[in-house]
Amino acid sequence: MDTLREEVMVNQFVMVAGCAREQAWQLLQAKHWDFQTALSTFFQEAAIPTHSNHSLVTPANTPATPPNFPEALIAFSKLRASEKAQQSSNQNTNEPVR
Repeated sequence: MDTLREEVMVNQFVMVAGCAREQAWQLLQAKHWDFQTALSTFFQEAAIPTHSNHSLVTPANTPATPPNFPEALIAFSKLRASEKAQQSSNQNTNEPVR
């Protein structure tokens, strides 16, 4: 029964973490089959660079630092939120189509 339980845990771990079965098996076994602890360990180790010659660098393209698209920035700078703009668009919609 334990073997089936362990196989299910390994399968779940692989699905959640996206790692190899062998790595999942080793982590779960090392953490005495405590799924949450093994998963936490996996993601903590994944966040730490394995090579000492790489410095920690913040990614440039994150939600906090969106990419710089000049065309989009220009388009956004032309947008205006005012009553005058709304009135002119309402007047245009009331005109008959020719």
